[in-house]
Amino acid sequence: MSDRTDLRINKDTMAQVFKLSQSMFDYLWDCIDVAKEKKINVKKDLAYHISHSYKLEDPQNLIIENLFNVVYNQVDNPMMHNFINRELESAYIKVGIHPTLEMKPCLNGLWVNFQKKGEFQPIHNHDGMFSFVIWMDIPYDYEDEAAVLSSHPATPPNFSGDPGGNFSFMYSNDNSRSVSDYIIPMSPEMNGACCFFPSDLCHQVYPFYTSDKERISISGNIIFKIPAPKPQQVPFIVSNT
Repeated sequence: MSDRTDLRINKDTMAQVFKLSQSMFDYLWDCIDVAKEKKINVKKDLAYHISHSYKLEDPQNLIIENLFNVVYNQVDNPMMHNFINRELESAYIKVGIHPTLEMKPCLNGLWVNFQKKGEFQPIHNHDGMFSFVIWMDIPYDYEDEAAVLSSHPATPPNFSGDPGGNFSFMYSNDNSRSVSDYIIPMSPEMNGACCFFPSDLCHQVYPFYTSDKERISISGNIIFKIPAPKPQQVPFIVSNT
């Protein structure tokens, strides 16, 4: 894949896929090792049908910085920069906040998923303003998955092969109540890639069947907060008495 790929889901919605640096990728593996030791289960808060989902910590606060250096870069990434601004302005209006206030992005949930053969993540969306998924280890190739599904006796003759182990966004069409499937093909080439998208955009992960290894991914939500006002300093007055 290229370093950055714009995804125009529909006329109003964008997402973006981009590669993380090797140093950030290594840092996230260290975070996963800690999460596997602590085993703080967050499955009860998720809509997933997978083996394990553990709370993940970002002790150096690097995730927001690394993501927003890409997606909120007015010079190198103006389309996504403008899209984020429009989403924020819309949110300001809904909650009655003046759009000139400086709001800062921060994490509002971070976890790591361990998905086994035959498991899946059904259609769902997330809390917050924006969400992201980072693919850490995809142990299969969507083309091999499609070949297996195509050979199954229950598979229809016109099967496209799209679902095999892939990630997809579900979105409504502009002129009807029907929905469409925007497929992001999965393979080891996607290891170290991040997908950034609006939190209310529904998505799912199809099951895979050609590997006995776990599929490992990171998910997180982002909210925006108004910085706390700095405390006013009381002037020091020298008395003559």
